[in-house]
Amino acid sequence: MSGTECRREFLKLTIGSHLIAAASGEKLFAQRPDMQAAAVKGPGSPDPEVERVLERFEKVGLPEPGVTRQDRFLAVGTARPDFSKRILRMAEETAAGYFRFFSGLRLPATSGKQRLFIVVLANAGQYSRFNGQNKARNEGGHYDIDENWTVTFDHRGRSKSSRADLERANVVTMIHEIAHQLSFNTGLLSRDADIPMMISEGLATMAEPSGSSALPGFSEVNRARIAVLEQLLRAKRARWIPLEKLIETDEAFDAPDDATVQVAYAQSWLFWDSVIRQSRFREKLGPYLDRVNGQRNPAKRLDDFVASFGSVRAVEKEMAANLQSISND
Repeated sequence: MSGTECRREFLKLTIGSHLIAAASGEKLFAQRPDMQAAAVKGPGSPDPEVERVLERFEKVGLPEPGVTRQDRFLAVGTARPDFSKRILRMAEETAAGYFRFFSGLRLPATSGKQRLFIVVLANAGQYSRFNGQNKARNEGGHYDIDENWTVTFDHRGRSKSSRADLERANVVTMIHEIAHQLSFNTGLLSRDADIPMMISEGLATMAEPSGSSALPGFSEVNRARIAVLEQLLRAKRARWIPLEKLIETDEAFDAPDDATVQVAYAQSWLFWDSVIRQSRFREKLGPYLDRVNGQRNPAKRLDDFVASFGSVRAVEKEMAANLQSISND
Protein backbone atom coordinates (compact mmCIF):
# COMPACT_ATOMS: atom_id res chain seq x y z
CA MET A 1 0.00 0.00 0.00
CA SER A 2 1.31 3.48 -0.75
CA GLY A 3 2.06 6.00 1.93
CA THR A 4 0.15 8.83 0.23
CA GLU A 5 -3.32 10.21 1.05
CA CYS A 6 -3.40 8.67 4.52
CA ARG A 7 -2.11 5.47 2.91
CA ARG A 8 -5.61 4.66 1.69
CA GLU A 9 -5.85 2.30 -1.24
CA PHE A 10 -8.95 2.25 -3.40
CA LEU A 11 -9.91 -0.70 -5.54
CA LYS A 12 -10.41 0.53 -9.08
CA LEU A 13 -13.50 -1.38 -10.08
CA THR A 14 -15.34 -0.88 -13.34
CA ILE A 15 -18.98 -1.81 -12.81
CA GLY A 16 -20.26 -4.27 -15.39
CA SER A 17 -16.84 -4.96 -16.89
CA HIS A 18 -15.04 -8.29 -16.89
CA LEU A 19 -12.47 -7.27 -14.24
CA ILE A 20 -13.46 -10.12 -11.92
CA ALA A 21 -11.91 -13.53 -11.21
CA ALA A 22 -12.25 -17.00 -9.50
CA ALA A 23 -13.03 -19.79 -7.02
CA SER A 24 -14.28 -21.40 -3.85
CA GLY A 25 -13.63 -21.57 -0.14
CA GLU A 26 -14.95 -23.57 2.76
CA LYS A 27 -16.19 -22.02 5.99
CA LEU A 28 -13.67 -21.75 8.79
CA PHE A 29 -15.80 -19.75 11.19
CA ALA A 30 -19.25 -20.87 12.30
CA GLN A 31 -21.88 -18.25 11.59
CA ARG A 32 -23.77 -16.98 14.57
CA PRO A 33 -27.53 -17.51 14.64
CA ASP A 34 -28.11 -14.24 16.48
CA MET A 35 -26.97 -11.81 13.79
CA GLN A 36 -29.48 -9.15 14.80
CA ALA A 37 -28.54 -5.53 14.28
CA ALA A 38 -28.11 -3.89 17.68
CA ALA A 39 -27.65 -0.37 18.93
CA VAL A 40 -24.00 0.42 19.49
CA LYS A 41 -24.71 2.91 22.23
CA GLY A 42 -26.12 2.07 25.62
CA PRO A 43 -25.04 0.86 29.07
CA GLY A 44 -21.84 -1.14 28.95
CA SER A 45 -22.10 -1.53 25.19
CA PRO A 46 -19.10 -0.38 23.15
CA ASP A 47 -15.43 -0.96 23.78
CA PRO A 48 -12.85 1.73 22.92
CA GLU A 49 -12.53 0.49 19.34
CA VAL A 50 -16.27 0.74 18.79
CA GLU A 51 -16.25 4.20 20.34
CA ARG A 52 -13.59 5.25 17.85
CA VAL A 53 -15.85 4.28 14.97
CA LEU A 54 -18.83 6.00 16.56
CA GLU A 55 -16.86 9.20 16.94
CA ARG A 56 -16.32 9.28 13.18
CA PHE A 57 -20.06 8.90 12.52
CA GLU A 58 -20.86 11.72 14.94
CA LYS A 59 -18.10 13.97 13.64
CA VAL A 60 -19.32 13.82 10.02
CA GLY A 61 -22.99 14.06 10.96
CA LEU A 62 -24.14 10.61 9.89
CA PRO A 63 -27.09 8.86 11.56
CA GLU A 64 -26.38 6.74 14.61
CA PRO A 65 -25.19 3.36 13.28
CA GLY A 66 -26.15 -0.15 14.20
CA VAL A 67 -23.79 -3.07 14.71
CA THR A 68 -23.95 -6.60 13.36
CA ARG A 69 -21.52 -9.25 14.62
CA GLN A 70 -20.04 -12.50 13.44
CA ASP A 71 -17.13 -14.54 14.72
CA ARG A 72 -14.30 -12.71 12.99
CA PHE A 73 -15.84 -9.40 11.91
CA LEU A 74 -18.08 -6.64 13.22
CA ALA A 75 -20.07 -4.41 10.86
CA VAL A 76 -20.92 -0.90 12.00
CA GLY A 77 -23.05 1.30 9.81
CA THR A 78 -26.26 2.65 8.41
CA ALA A 79 -26.88 0.06 5.70
CA ARG A 80 -29.94 -2.17 5.94
CA PRO A 81 -29.43 -5.10 8.32
CA ASP A 82 -29.83 -7.68 5.56
CA PHE A 83 -27.05 -6.03 3.56
CA SER A 84 -24.72 -5.88 6.58
CA LYS A 85 -25.34 -9.57 7.25
CA ARG A 86 -24.48 -10.45 3.67
CA ILE A 87 -21.28 -8.41 3.86
CA LEU A 88 -20.28 -10.22 7.05
CA ARG A 89 -20.97 -13.64 5.57
CA MET A 90 -18.81 -12.69 2.60
CA ALA A 91 -16.04 -11.53 4.95
CA GLU A 92 -16.14 -14.81 6.89
CA GLU A 93 -15.91 -16.81 3.67
CA THR A 94 -12.95 -14.70 2.57
CA ALA A 95 -11.25 -15.33 5.91
CA ALA A 96 -11.84 -19.08 5.54
CA GLY A 97 -10.21 -19.16 2.12
CA TYR A 98 -7.43 -16.86 3.26
CA PHE A 99 -6.39 -18.97 6.25
CA ARG A 100 -6.59 -22.21 4.34
CA PHE A 101 -4.55 -20.87 1.43
CA PHE A 102 -1.72 -19.18 3.33
CA SER A 103 -1.46 -21.86 5.97
CA GLY A 104 -1.02 -24.32 3.11
CA LEU A 105 1.88 -22.21 1.88
CA ARG A 106 3.35 -22.23 5.40
CA LEU A 107 3.13 -18.46 5.57
CA PRO A 108 1.99 -16.56 8.69
CA ALA A 109 -1.78 -16.66 9.04
CA THR A 110 -2.70 -16.30 12.70
CA SER A 111 -6.26 -15.49 13.69
CA GLY A 112 -6.46 -12.92 16.46
CA LYS A 113 -9.15 -12.70 19.12
CA GLN A 114 -10.31 -9.19 18.27
CA ARG A 115 -12.97 -8.74 15.61
CA LEU A 116 -12.06 -6.68 12.56
CA PHE A 117 -14.23 -3.67 11.75
CA ILE A 118 -16.21 -3.18 8.56
CA VAL A 119 -18.04 0.11 8.09
CA VAL A 120 -21.11 -0.55 5.93
CA LEU A 121 -22.90 2.58 4.75
CA ALA A 122 -26.31 2.96 3.15
CA ASN A 123 -25.23 4.74 -0.02
CA ALA A 124 -22.40 6.47 -1.88
CA GLY A 125 -23.22 9.87 -0.36
CA GLN A 126 -22.74 8.59 3.17
CA TYR A 127 -19.56 6.84 2.05
CA SER A 128 -18.12 10.16 0.85
CA ARG A 129 -19.12 11.93 4.07
CA PHE A 130 -17.56 9.23 6.22
CA ASN A 131 -14.28 9.44 4.30
CA GLY A 132 -14.24 13.24 4.18
CA GLN A 133 -13.89 13.42 0.42
CA ASN A 134 -15.94 12.70 -2.66
CA LYS A 135 -16.06 9.12 -3.82
CA ALA A 136 -13.86 8.55 -6.85
CA ARG A 137 -15.40 7.28 -10.06
CA ASN A 138 -15.75 3.48 -9.95
CA GLU A 139 -14.66 3.41 -6.30
CA GLY A 140 -16.49 0.65 -4.48
CA GLY A 141 -14.75 0.62 -1.12
CA HIS A 142 -11.38 0.62 0.56
CA TYR A 143 -9.32 -0.71 3.43
CA ASP A 144 -7.97 2.16 5.52
CA ILE A 145 -4.61 0.93 6.79
CA ASP A 146 -4.29 3.73 9.35
CA GLU A 147 -7.71 3.23 10.92
CA ASN A 148 -7.56 -0.52 10.27
CA TRP A 149 -11.13 -0.75 9.07
CA THR A 150 -12.73 -1.58 5.74
CA VAL A 151 -15.36 0.82 4.43
CA THR A 152 -17.99 0.08 1.80
CA PHE A 153 -21.54 1.03 0.87
CA ASP A 154 -24.60 -0.50 -0.72
CA HIS A 155 -23.97 -0.08 -4.45
CA ARG A 156 -27.60 -0.80 -5.18
CA GLY A 157 -28.30 2.85 -4.44
CA ARG A 158 -26.74 3.78 -7.77
CA SER A 159 -29.05 3.95 -10.77
CA LYS A 160 -26.92 3.66 -13.91
CA SER A 161 -26.06 -0.03 -13.69
CA SER A 162 -28.14 -3.18 -13.64
CA ARG A 163 -28.92 -4.90 -10.36
CA ALA A 164 -26.64 -7.82 -11.32
CA ASP A 165 -23.74 -5.42 -11.99
CA LEU A 166 -24.26 -3.70 -8.66
CA GLU A 167 -24.39 -6.99 -6.79
CA ARG A 168 -21.19 -8.03 -8.50
CA ALA A 169 -19.53 -4.75 -7.56
CA ASN A 170 -20.26 -5.41 -3.89
CA VAL A 171 -18.85 -8.93 -4.06
CA VAL A 172 -15.58 -8.11 -5.81
CA THR A 173 -14.92 -4.94 -3.83
CA MET A 174 -15.46 -6.55 -0.47
CA ILE A 175 -13.46 -9.72 -1.10
CA HIS A 176 -10.53 -7.67 -2.42
CA GLU A 177 -10.58 -5.21 0.49
CA ILE A 178 -11.19 -7.83 3.18
CA ALA A 179 -8.15 -9.69 1.84
CA HIS A 180 -6.17 -6.49 2.49
CA GLN A 181 -7.53 -6.22 6.01
CA LEU A 182 -6.76 -9.85 6.78
CA SER A 183 -3.23 -9.64 5.39
CA PHE A 184 -2.41 -6.72 7.71
CA ASN A 185 -3.95 -8.33 10.80
CA THR A 186 -2.79 -11.95 10.71
CA GLY A 187 1.00 -11.68 10.64
CA LEU A 188 1.43 -11.85 6.88
CA LEU A 189 2.08 -8.14 6.27
CA SER A 190 3.01 -5.37 8.70
CA ARG A 191 0.99 -2.16 8.82
CA ASP A 192 4.13 -0.27 9.93
CA ALA A 193 6.42 -1.44 7.13
CA ASP A 194 7.10 -0.17 3.63
CA ILE A 195 5.13 -2.80 1.69
CA PRO A 196 5.40 -2.52 -2.10
CA MET A 197 1.94 -2.28 -3.62
CA MET A 198 2.92 -5.08 -5.97
CA ILE A 199 2.91 -7.33 -2.89
CA SER A 200 -0.22 -6.05 -1.13
CA GLU A 201 -2.29 -5.64 -4.29
CA GLY A 202 -1.11 -8.91 -5.78
CA LEU A 203 -2.23 -10.66 -2.61
CA ALA A 204 -5.67 -9.01 -2.72
CA THR A 205 -6.20 -9.88 -6.39
CA MET A 206 -5.46 -13.51 -5.48
CA ALA A 207 -8.70 -13.43 -3.49
CA GLU A 208 -10.94 -12.06 -6.24
CA PRO A 209 -13.78 -14.40 -7.24
CA SER A 210 -14.50 -15.60 -10.75
CA GLY A 211 -17.55 -15.71 -12.93
CA SER A 212 -20.71 -15.52 -10.85
CA SER A 213 -19.03 -16.98 -7.76
CA ALA A 214 -19.30 -15.09 -4.50
CA LEU A 215 -16.47 -17.06 -2.90
CA PRO A 216 -12.76 -16.12 -2.83
CA GLY A 217 -10.52 -17.54 -5.51
CA PHE A 218 -7.15 -17.88 -3.81
CA SER A 219 -6.12 -21.07 -5.62
CA GLU A 220 -7.60 -20.24 -9.02
CA VAL A 221 -6.27 -18.50 -12.10
CA ASN A 222 -7.51 -14.92 -12.16
CA ARG A 223 -8.56 -15.10 -15.78
CA ALA A 224 -10.31 -11.76 -15.71
CA ARG A 225 -7.12 -9.94 -14.71
CA ILE A 226 -5.15 -11.90 -17.31
CA ALA A 227 -7.74 -11.16 -20.01
CA VAL A 228 -7.51 -7.45 -19.30
CA LEU A 229 -3.70 -7.58 -19.30
CA GLU A 230 -3.59 -9.34 -22.64
CA GLN A 231 -6.20 -7.06 -24.15
CA LEU A 232 -4.39 -3.89 -23.12
CA LEU A 233 -0.99 -5.13 -24.28
CA ARG A 234 -2.38 -6.41 -27.58
CA ALA A 235 -4.12 -3.11 -28.29
CA LYS A 236 -0.96 -1.24 -27.27
CA ARG A 237 -3.00 0.80 -24.79
CA ALA A 238 -0.40 0.00 -22.15
CA ARG A 239 3.02 -1.59 -21.88
CA TRP A 240 4.39 -4.39 -19.77
CA ILE A 241 5.77 -2.82 -16.60
CA PRO A 242 9.29 -4.07 -15.79
CA LEU A 243 9.25 -6.08 -12.58
CA GLU A 244 12.12 -4.02 -11.21
CA LYS A 245 9.98 -0.88 -11.55
CA LEU A 246 7.00 -2.51 -9.82
CA ILE A 247 9.25 -3.45 -6.93
CA GLU A 248 10.95 -0.08 -6.56
CA THR A 249 7.97 2.24 -6.92
CA ASP A 250 4.18 2.31 -6.60
CA GLU A 251 3.81 4.89 -9.38
CA ALA A 252 2.02 2.55 -11.80
CA PHE A 253 -0.82 2.04 -9.30
CA ASP A 254 -1.36 5.80 -9.13
CA ALA A 255 -0.99 6.43 -12.87
CA PRO A 256 -3.41 8.92 -14.46
CA ASP A 257 -4.47 6.40 -17.11
CA ASP A 258 -6.58 3.45 -16.05
CA ALA A 259 -4.84 1.11 -18.52
CA THR A 260 -1.51 1.36 -16.69
CA VAL A 261 -3.25 0.87 -13.34
CA GLN A 262 -4.98 -2.28 -14.58
CA VAL A 263 -1.70 -3.68 -15.95
CA ALA A 264 -0.06 -3.05 -12.57
CA TYR A 265 -2.81 -4.97 -10.77
CA ALA A 266 -2.72 -7.83 -13.26
CA GLN A 267 1.06 -8.16 -13.14
CA SER A 268 0.92 -8.13 -9.36
CA TRP A 269 -1.44 -11.10 -9.44
CA LEU A 270 0.85 -12.78 -11.97
CA PHE A 271 3.84 -12.27 -9.68
CA TRP A 272 2.14 -14.03 -6.77
CA ASP A 273 0.82 -16.85 -8.91
CA SER A 274 4.16 -17.41 -10.62
CA VAL A 275 6.15 -17.46 -7.38
CA ILE A 276 3.71 -19.80 -5.64
CA ARG A 277 3.62 -22.32 -8.50
CA GLN A 278 7.40 -22.79 -8.65
CA SER A 279 8.98 -24.40 -5.57
CA ARG A 280 12.34 -22.71 -6.14
CA PHE A 281 10.64 -19.33 -5.73
CA ARG A 282 7.91 -20.36 -3.31
CA GLU A 283 10.43 -21.32 -0.62
CA LYS A 284 11.91 -17.82 -0.86
CA LEU A 285 8.62 -16.00 -0.41
CA GLY A 286 8.55 -16.35 3.39
CA PRO A 287 12.07 -14.97 3.91
CA TYR A 288 11.26 -12.14 1.51
CA LEU A 289 8.13 -11.15 3.43
CA ASP A 290 10.17 -11.25 6.65
CA ARG A 291 12.57 -8.74 5.14
CA VAL A 292 9.79 -6.53 3.82
CA ASN A 293 7.93 -6.52 7.13
CA GLY A 294 11.04 -5.25 8.88
CA GLN A 295 11.78 -2.61 6.29
CA ARG A 296 10.93 1.09 6.65
CA ASN A 297 13.14 2.47 3.88
CA PRO A 298 11.64 2.43 0.34
CA ALA A 299 15.14 2.78 -1.11
CA LYS A 300 15.88 -0.78 0.07
CA ARG A 301 13.04 -2.46 -1.82
CA LEU A 302 15.13 -3.83 -4.67
CA ASP A 303 17.92 -4.90 -2.32
CA ASP A 304 15.47 -6.89 -0.22
CA PHE A 305 14.01 -8.58 -3.28
CA VAL A 306 17.41 -9.56 -4.69
CA ALA A 307 18.61 -10.76 -1.28
CA SER A 308 15.64 -13.14 -1.14
CA PHE A 309 15.00 -14.21 -4.72
CA GLY A 310 18.48 -13.73 -6.15
CA SER A 311 17.47 -12.41 -9.54
CA VAL A 312 14.70 -10.06 -10.63
CA ARG A 313 15.20 -11.25 -14.20
CA ALA A 314 14.66 -14.90 -13.28
CA VAL A 315 11.36 -14.12 -11.57
CA GLU A 316 10.22 -11.94 -14.46
CA LYS A 317 11.01 -14.72 -16.94
CA GLU A 318 8.90 -17.07 -14.85
CA MET A 319 6.05 -14.57 -14.94
CA ALA A 320 6.26 -14.37 -18.73
CA ALA A 321 6.29 -18.16 -19.04
CA ASN A 322 3.33 -18.45 -16.68
CA LEU A 323 1.38 -15.87 -18.68
CA GLN A 324 2.05 -17.80 -21.87
CA SER A 325 0.93 -21.05 -20.23
CA ILE A 326 -2.31 -19.50 -18.98
CA SER A 327 -2.98 -17.99 -22.40
CA ASN A 328 -2.57 -21.39 -24.06
CA ASP A 329 -5.02 -23.16 -21.73
